[in-house]
Amino acid sequence: MPYLDTYKGSWTAKEARHLLKRASFGISESLVNSTISLGLSKTIDTLFTVQDLPDPPVKYYPDGDNSDQIDDPGAKYGETWVHADPIPFTTSTEEQNRILRTRSNSLYAWSFLQMQNAEISIREKLTLFWHNHFVAENTNPHREYEYINLIRTHSLGNFKELTKQITIDTNMLKYLSGAINTDAAPNENYSRELLELFTIGKGNAVGNGDYTNYTEEDVVQMAKVLTGWRVRSLTHEDALIPFFSNDKHTKGDKKLSHRFGNAIISENGEEEYKDLIDKIFEQDECSRFITRKLYRWFVNSEITSEIETNIIEPLAKTIRDNNYEIIQALKILLASEHFFENTFCMMKSPIDLMFSTTKSLLFSAPTTTIQSEYEFAYVLYLATTDINQSMFHHPNVSGWKAYYQEPLFYKSWVNNLLLPKRLSYSKVIVTGGELVIDGINYTVPPLTPVLTITASINNSQDPNILIKALAEQLFNYEISQNQITTLKDILIPGLPDEEWTIEYSEYLSNPTNQPLAISVDKKLRDLISTMVQMSEFQIM
Repeated sequence: MPYLDTYKGSWTAKEARHLLKRASFGISESLVNSTISLGLSKTIDTLFTVQDLPDPPVKYYPDGDNSDQIDDPGAKYGETWVHADPIPFTTSTEEQNRILRTRSNSLYAWSFLQMQNAEISIREKLTLFWHNHFVAENTNPHREYEYINLIRTHSLGNFKELTKQITIDTNMLKYLSGAINTDAAPNENYSRELLELFTIGKGNAVGNGDYTNYTEEDVVQMAKVLTGWRVRSLTHEDALIPFFSNDKHTKGDKKLSHRFGNAIISENGEEEYKDLIDKIFEQDECSRFITRKLYRWFVNSEITSEIETNIIEPLAKTIRDNNYEIIQALKILLASEHFFENTFCMMKSPIDLMFSTTKSLLFSAPTTTIQSEYEFAYVLYLATTDINQSMFHHPNVSGWKAYYQEPLFYKSWVNNLLLPKRLSYSKVIVTGGELVIDGINYTVPPLTPVLTITASINNSQDPNILIKALAEQLFNYEISQNQITTLKDILIPGLPDEEWTIEYSEYLSNPTNQPLAISVDKKLRDLISTMVQMSEFQIM
């Protein structure tokens, strides 16, 4: 069975780029070269190497910087605010809200810096996967930080354990009403999503209130199991720690349906939710459910009966055999013949698009100051939000529809409104210019080092070689001769190849000649900005 057999074909830049694009966010040519040197097996091991957690986000604007920033009493410039009071003590609600808003902005920028700065590691791609799986939204940055830190900590770990941890995370308890789920007024919001979206999936309806994998009565009984978990006010010193109130917990046994073998969840106080989750995970369908979601995230949206039999089922068994540790199954999938056959079938998400532009073109956050670094990353966050992928703010509890909504799936990232914005953002990263997001102007300097990129290409004096090499780097896709001809007309409009050869050779001989450097730089920016707007750049 060749589907999950380890890939035995050529290990070249093409295969290395495909793996890195799917398993991380954007790639530089230096990462590609490192991956080629490592080989497939060692690259897979490197991707899954457990790394230390990053330092937490910091206050990124200097004290008294400007009228829009209120000095944060919980942190000085360059210090983290995550250990400060979740509700800062200030003289007015307006000041309080502005401080919390800047902490949120810091968190969002910091999250994007983790993706921008990651090298050969799958952790950030999996962190975003779990963030889209266990959707939970809150307006307080402290709850958001604890939630994303929990997900990042367990991103390469055990699915069952993460489900237990996220169930009593204060962000989730607030978002899906777990904090108001009591014996007197059971609330089914979380128990329903725990089954439908987080663990086993609904399946087809086979009767009144009876689905393939659970029943409506299971939702009711599981809500009772989950009663009693509470969240303190944000003014409390333990606001970010959930607590269990036995007085608010539904006592006695809870009987599940025939879908769970008529199992009984016995009274067990604050440990009872763990017993419930263990019972849910005894169902084999949990492993299939998460395997399908991982497959759509990393490989392809289309799951045929053939894929179900030859990919999903054996990987799901691997996950079950490893007690819901996911790493072994993912290693098998990403190293498989099947994975390397599924190229150019995935529309880039906005976050993938943004980082495939920045990292491929060596456009990195300016590190002269913390402020400039965070502001760079925050603009990227705003841009991806504007094209429908807002981290921390999903459209609903189901997550981004590109990963679940048939038949469009990934195509939902692109429509008449979104495509022009995607093209514009990619272009501005190359050329510099003004981005207008929600009516606010953001200036992006021309930081893409086009001269450095070109200098790394052998024989780039030949415009044909230059364009082919750039296409390989940006698209991982061989373009046609007609496309090369069209792109040459961007680089040297209406002129013979020799014009570029002469001008670029003269520049290489005298790079301090400013007029010549400016001329070459402009030609390259025009060329590359055109290439990142091509349809080939939209897919991976």
